[in-house]
Amino acid sequence: MAKPELTKQLIAQTLKKLMLNTTLDKISVQEIVDACGLNRKTFYYHFQDKQDLVCWIFDTEFASLTDVNHDNSVLDELVEHLYENRDFYVAALTSNVQNNLSEHFFRIIYESVKEKTEEVLGENKIAPAEFDMIVNYFTNAIVGSITQWARGGMKSPPYEYSTSFYPLTEECLRFILEKKVKKQK
Repeated sequence: MAKPELTKQLIAQTLKKLMLNTTLDKISVQEIVDACGLNRKTFYYHFQDKQDLVCWIFDTEFASLTDVNHDNSVLDELVEHLYENRDFYVAALTSNVQNNLSEHFFRIIYESVKEKTEEVLGENKIAPAEFDMIVNYFTNAIVGSITQWARGGMKSPPYEYSTSFYPLTEECLRFILEKKVKKQK
């Protein structure tokens, strides 16, 4: 691994350790760099701020998730990953600062919902404004549900959480899209 990646990993591991005893909102960049023996300049060379670091941690971990169920969705694996690392993600998702992980989730999950919506539509088309509204609606539902689960401490195991949530979401998406397509014909 190249030195910049090692430095990023060190900073990320240090933040995770600090978050075991302190909320994310109360951890300063200075505390992070002091704990890992670096200076602020090094931190800011790699990250804009600590929220950028949190998003980088998520992106790095999210990139390693795969569709083990072969159901064209990594959402189950995402929920499992969040649960396995819940101390970190509960703190990160319940942070109230600007540019937080929930906003980052929205952009990532939006793409997944967009792909699923295009898949369900197949050759059918709906107005672009309706398409965007539907994708936004379901993305907000998923992100909001995950964030609410985090605010509750992610107490329920992921299989209990995702077993009914994602099929319900997909069924509703299919129902709405079928209704929109029929209306246009």
